[in-house]
Amino acid sequence: MRFREFIIFYVLCFLLLGLIPLLSAIFNDGSMDFAVAGNNASKVTGLVWTSNLFDVLRLSLVEPILLLTVLGSAVPALAAVCTLLYIGKRAQWRLFFARFLPFRNIDPLKALTTYTGIFLLLIPCLFVVLLLRQITGGEYQSGVNLSFALVPSILAVAFLDQGALLEELGWRGFAAPLLQNGGIQPLRAAIIIGLCWGLWHLPRDLTTGVIERLGFLSYLGLFLPAFVLGTIAVSIIAMFFVNRLGGSVIPAIVVHGITNDAIGLSGTASIIDALTPYHQISKSLPFAIIAIAIVIYSGPLLGFSSKEGNSTANEQT
Repeated sequence: MRFREFIIFYVLCFLLLGLIPLLSAIFNDGSMDFAVAGNNASKVTGLVWTSNLFDVLRLSLVEPILLLTVLGSAVPALAAVCTLLYIGKRAQWRLFFARFLPFRNIDPLKALTTYTGIFLLLIPCLFVVLLLRQITGGEYQSGVNLSFALVPSILAVAFLDQGALLEELGWRGFAAPLLQNGGIQPLRAAIIIGLCWGLWHLPRDLTTGVIERLGFLSYLGLFLPAFVLGTIAVSIIAMFFVNRLGGSVIPAIVVHGITNDAIGLSGTASIIDALTPYHQISKSLPFAIIAIAIVIYSGPLLGFSSKEGNSTANEQT
């Protein structure tokens, strides 16, 4: 039953993407060249088009078509809501909204320690990515001065990243626990979600010129494997911290936001620069090492405990 509900959710993730070309045809003569729109908006505003939600909304004031990228990020959450409507169980709705709590069924001090651990683990990793890029000849420079502005900048990308804030309500707020609490081993569930999450971006790459710009062979042989490696690695990391915090989706938002790195700790890059094989490979490898270390530390349960499973079962009955 749970896997069938997951299939419904995942199919909806693709079907709802159809709203983007539909709305583009209605309001923007069918053009979905977000790269051109982003560049135009950047020239007018002086802002770099990244995944920072505030910046995207400001850029959208100049190029409203960019709002469709926000809708695209919200699709997994919309798919989760549609699937819940199909399931029709009030307990499932309660469980879904309960995941908005910063932690569930654990000691507040342990929760604070866990959140601190996310930042202490992932922020240094971004500097490792920057070092790797500089060593390998990449022309990347950190986009943030190590000053008093660093902390609020990190908090902003951790909690207000476009993809993280909107996508995670579907991936780790609904789909991942659906599989995990349905009896699928947590590590296996994390890998399934990471793979599905990565492949879900294929329509974006097909319709917005990414494959055309990179070339089919470069896309298929370099970009896509590196990108999917990254989504699987981040999925494992996020699942571990979600489980450590009792099933809350907030740590997944934080992990996703930090790894998206809209402030450029690992080197400043626009969305266009980010969608290249070199960028994806140089970022995915360090985070994959962290994911492997987490699996070695926690085992295939990824911090999942019977308490979370029992709590979920009780909420569903």
